[in-house]
Amino acid sequence: MTPYRIIGVESSPYAVKVRAVFRYRRLPLIWVARMPQFFDETAEVKPLIMPVVQYPEGEYRTDSTPIILDLEERHSGERSVLPEDAGDAFLSLLIEDFSDEWLTKCLFHYRFSKPEDQWAGAAWVMDDAYPGLREPEYEAKVTEFAERQIERRELVGSTPENAALLERSLADVLAAMEGFVATDRFLFGSRPSLADFGLYAQLSTILSDPSGGALCRAVAPRTVHWVKRAHDLSGVEGEWRADGGHDDGPVRALLAVAGEYYLPYLAANRRAIEEGEPTFHVKISGQSYRQPVFRYQAKCHDFLVRQFAGLPDAARDAVESILAETGCLPFLQAPGVSPPG
Repeated sequence: MTPYRIIGVESSPYAVKVRAVFRYRRLPLIWVARMPQFFDETAEVKPLIMPVVQYPEGEYRTDSTPIILDLEERHSGERSVLPEDAGDAFLSLLIEDFSDEWLTKCLFHYRFSKPEDQWAGAAWVMDDAYPGLREPEYEAKVTEFAERQIERRELVGSTPENAALLERSLADVLAAMEGFVATDRFLFGSRPSLADFGLYAQLSTILSDPSGGALCRAVAPRTVHWVKRAHDLSGVEGEWRADGGHDDGPVRALLAVAGEYYLPYLAANRRAIEEGEPTFHVKISGQSYRQPVFRYQAKCHDFLVRQFAGLPDAARDAVESILAETGCLPFLQAPGVSPPG
């Protein structure tokens, strides 16, 4: 079989997430460690975000979650990362979306709030992007990239006003993870789901930075070991939980974090866009949170609402109680969004 090509860099959580899924599913791949915007071959790819995956037929695609879900259709039944239970599959999608869209704020906060983190993160990215650079061009690129990212902090919600909230939410995730991680133990059984890969990707990048890594090692050492193993799970032979994983403690704990922090944020962002507001303010976990609107995350909101509405009745009934208990349910029943089809 002609291999897929994944174009990305190690410092991108979305690129390493896709690579980890390919490895687990034992799909043939070539890893091209380079930023796609520096390749002439990807100049016409829109949107040009990481990773860019070239399919065996030659087509280029971006956006990590749609790529992973597309692989489910192209390689059906071959070490799927979606639990067989439809309710569990939805919960896995929800936790992965929370990881992609909220934990990345925590990553950005830890990477670009302090000078030592700013330099370390930018230097890693520039080393991947420009492997041939020598001093002083390299230092100039690192400085330029760091300054650009620091200027973007408000756009993604990484402000001094929001700092304590972001730090507390990451601490809650680490506490939930530390209570269950072990070799060959994952959220929905002894095999990894999409949710596991979403958590792995953000945490692997966070623990690679000075402040974020120090925090992870101090409060969640077993989670650090779990994340390192998740780089390549091609040797895992596991099973989904026979009774479904939606009532398991770790799943419940992570859903509670998503219900406390992420879903209120998504709903407020969605309302602000509908009302034509450029920024929004919302109380999250009793604390003020403010950010410019983010249109992509309105799509995330609508996707989750549609996926929940489209569940078979029995599956939706099975997960409604845990979604209600963890504060997620009201945000998944938003009016005005039609079910799929």
